[in-house]
Amino acid sequence: MERALNAAAIRIPLMEIDDDLRGMLLSDKTRASAVISVHLFLRVGRHYQFRRGGEKVEMDEVVGKIVDAIWRVPETTLAEFGGQATRPRAAATDVIAREVFLGLSGAFEAVYVRKPNGGG
Repeated sequence: MERALNAAAIRIPLMEIDDDLRGMLLSDKTRASAVISVHLFLRVGRHYQFRRGGEKVEMDEVVGKIVDAIWRVPETTLAEFGGQATRPRAAATDVIAREVFLGLSGAFEAVYVRKPNGGG
């Protein structure tokens, strides 16, 4: 059974992000978006390989696309993602997950792998 990458697969690791790191998206967006992007790559990359033209893409390319997607998210949404209010935070998480998904799916083919970390 093939599992297509979707926004929900990105949302779950986004929910794991530490509160301090969420807040850093407003004070040090460059560093915070890079750290979050690496986290997302490592978590999502356990079950998906990212390919372009049939060739596996290196981590730095995928992380770069995730960073780009985070930078496209409006500041107000990032503030809600870093806030303590549950509903706005959940909605912001959905927006970020969708933006990252669109960025990744527009640039790469995400191929589900049965064994964690791209093992086949």
